[in-house]
Amino acid sequence: MNTPRIFRAVLVTLLSLQTALILPTLALAQEATPQGIVRQHVPSIRQVGEGNQYYLGEANELLMRVNIWGRVEHPGQYYVPATTDLITLLSAAGGPTARSRISDVRVVRGDPLGQGEVIQVNVKRFLKTGDRRLIPDLKPEDTVIVSATTWQLATEILQSGGAVALLANAYFFFFIAKE
Repeated sequence: MNTPRIFRAVLVTLLSLQTALILPTLALAQEATPQGIVRQHVPSIRQVGEGNQYYLGEANELLMRVNIWGRVEHPGQYYVPATTDLITLLSAAGGPTARSRISDVRVVRGDPLGQGEVIQVNVKRFLKTGDRRLIPDLKPEDTVIVSATTWQLATEILQSGGAVALLANAYFFFFIAKE
């Protein structure tokens, strides 16, 4: 193995490290989003009503089960009062993350006949105008989805690409450059 080849392999590896580790950290600084947290902190509940859609809490408060997925601080399943609206649920889940696309929050609602509906909510507009008519009340078994921004998706792709580049260069350095 000659010296120029070794030098080239080391240089390529260092550049890959910069691409894989340093650039995503600087250019795409963001906080980590905890995923997979299931919040069912209701100490004692009883199912009431038809289809088990409602629950009775300890203080005889009527509760319903809803889900929140995506870019919120604490996604999961929640038992909330039956009068809960979308903003209250988002707040209970810790709020949207810095890279959430709050201009397009979806509420997926099923019905007993198997026909569902998707309600698109522009929370950003609500925050600018304060118009409560833009925010729907939730129903039992609703699933709220808070998507990532395009920038967040690009960030994840770049981070994955950097990791792949690092592995490819390590492979090159250890197996191909030896020839």
